Amino acid sequence: MWSYWMVHDLLFLKYLHVQVFCFNFEVMERKKIPTPNFDRIQPGHCVNAKLRRLHRLINSAYQKKINPFGLRGSMLSILFIIGKSAARGVNVNQKQIADMLVLDPSTMSRDLKRLEEKGWVRRVKGEKDARVSNLEMTDSGYLLLEEVSPVWEKLHQKVENVLGMHNITQITILAEAIKNNLDFIENED
Repeated sequence: MWSYWMVHDLLFLKYLHVQVFCFNFEVMERKKIPTPNFDRIQPGHCVNAKLRRLHRLINSAYQKKINPFGLRGSMLSILFIIGKSAARGVNVNQKQIADMLVLDPSTMSRDLKRLEEKGWVRRVKGEKDARVSNLEMTDSGYLLLEEVSPVWEKLHQKVENVLGMHNITQITILAEAIKNNLDFIENED
């Protein structure tokens, strides 16, 4: 006995087959200009695409957890660096953080501005050089970190369990290899 859904599925598959056949027919009729350079390219092997995909996948999980705290992008990483630097008695400025996180100046400025507007971070003139502004946590910044840390830690533990320490170590090694050889990678031949 043929059900409605069986007939529906068969008709859909027939329609899909006709569409695919027509599409393939049109493609086969089109003459392609010679593209030997492009033909050699294997997009599935692109390291940049793989790293960007990895970033988007993991970043979405972290963003879902930190968005309720009013944090976006690299803001939590900036807070972590400022807070941990202060705990070690080390002053840190905007440029140093941008270098550590490999952030372009505009992203660093935008995120720092948001952190200051929310009252979590403040600039303090350097003792040795008044032209340099060091960054420090406010009390509300420390309260935020105290609140968000368990959420971050729980998510980080889950990610660590999924990836395993070996793979996490490999990510660190890859990042260092790229950082240490960036001049070679960017050098035009």
